[in-house]
Amino acid sequence: MRKQLFTILILLCTVVLLTACFKNGESIDAGKKIAQNEINTENAFGQKPQNNANDANRVEDIFHDLNFDYKTNRLVLSDLTTNAEMESITLDKNSFAKNIMKWDQGYVVEVLLADKPVQVKQSSGLEIISYPQKINGKLVRIYNEALKLQKEIDLTQVLPKELIENEPFAAVSNDGTKIVWANIMSLYMYDVPAGELTTIFDDTNNQVIFERVAFTQDNNKLVFFGSQADHAEGELSYGLIELGAKKISVHTEKQYQGSDIQISDQYASITDVINPVSNTSSGKVIIIDILTGEAFVMQVDGTESTMARVTKDGKYLLAVNQEDELSYRIRQYKLKSEDVVKEENFKPVQQESKALRLDPSVNPAVYNLIVFAESKYYFLPFVSEE
Repeated sequence: MRKQLFTILILLCTVVLLTACFKNGESIDAGKKIAQNEINTENAFGQKPQNNANDANRVEDIFHDLNFDYKTNRLVLSDLTTNAEMESITLDKNSFAKNIMKWDQGYVVEVLLADKPVQVKQSSGLEIISYPQKINGKLVRIYNEALKLQKEIDLTQVLPKELIENEPFAAVSNDGTKIVWANIMSLYMYDVPAGELTTIFDDTNNQVIFERVAFTQDNNKLVFFGSQADHAEGELSYGLIELGAKKISVHTEKQYQGSDIQISDQYASITDVINPVSNTSSGKVIIIDILTGEAFVMQVDGTESTMARVTKDGKYLLAVNQEDELSYRIRQYKLKSEDVVKEENFKPVQQESKALRLDPSVNPAVYNLIVFAESKYYFLPFVSEE
């Protein structure tokens, strides 16, 4: 591969996959510089991929977010750095998007086909969404990062009725070639290039009631959490699924309410939620070794257990704690030993804010805390110690 000289723009703010640094309280500059290398390979859909967030030639991330606007019945692609709408697609009046999933080169969107439109009403300042009771079918649309349609699949006659009428949890593989649906104790996988649906588990060979699943980086395994009917209330069941072998390994953790799954190369982390009554969390982060299937628990400080992830090199755990309405702290722990090697405090603005997530950067040492305040996104870079 030809060597290329990349010009790296140091932004005032960074997000998701960027290495820049900036002053607390300043929003990101809208300018982007993307390496313009020729790409000769084709993706799973027979098309040349766009430069994207996981492209090794990218020197900066494109900070986009795709949502569905129920009021206008549109898919809306926005630039988080400017809060500007970049592209939109209006769906038919009796259809709506239910699940929007990110893959390496774009988005996978589930479109439900109903007998009437979604109803949106305002009540006491709140937006109330009423979904149609009768769902006639389901489409899967695969888009690139510019929201250009790559492929549309009508799954109405392919999926079991339960996956069309119910609300299963869905996930897409990083390469966009596999989609899984978890519905109660059943798990189904659709192979996009082959057009084939496979039943991985059902109630005859699985006892876990799935709540959430996520693909590992190699797209061959799933990390999951949920519960089991014959176990104690409040006990979390979690573990690893080998898709090819249809093998599941299950661990349990007492009094733990799972919230999210974050995946690194070797490890997955499961975080919990804040108890609204006590305003505390468990203070525990569950770690799963993706290679061996073994699991362990790390004790962290306070509500750090609600937002944490393992670094790309598999050596550290990064955990976020909201100190008050205005400020945040990120701590870097050594994995397993729980020793703190670094911590840093952030105060993005002088207004109440909310931390959304902690995302990796193109620089493996940099992670970005994404915070929303005053109708703007702020991106707080944390440089992990080597």
